[in-house]
Amino acid sequence: MIIINESYRFNIMEKNWTYAGVKTMNSAVYDLNKCSWACHNSTTNHCLKNHIKIIKPGFPLYKQINDFYWGIINFNSKKTNGKKVSNPKFYATMNLIFLVVLWPLLMFYLLINYLKLRRRVKK
Repeated sequence: MIIINESYRFNIMEKNWTYAGVKTMNSAVYDLNKCSWACHNSTTNHCLKNHIKIIKPGFPLYKQINDFYWGIINFNSKKTNGKKVSNPKFYATMNLIFLVVLWPLLMFYLLINYLKLRRRVKK
């Protein structure tokens, strides 16, 4: 995944955004056609309004999905001057825990259950 991702870097023509001294692959331009760092920096005012096409109010389990999503985002936030601000260390840790540990465990659990179910159906 990393090799494919990094090999795509050469095809990017727009100006990269620099975050914490590291050049990112995407720009921070507010683009209506695709997500960029602007979506990360302005999730509610830009990304949710312009890019979210499927999971909107009325979608089955919308409230649960929305609560789960914002729960992950706000888990590490604290109020600073009346505004919620994420601590980058906790945010990165939460991403690692969720994307590297919990999500693969869930996928493995679902695969095992699928294989068990398939074996039962074949008998």
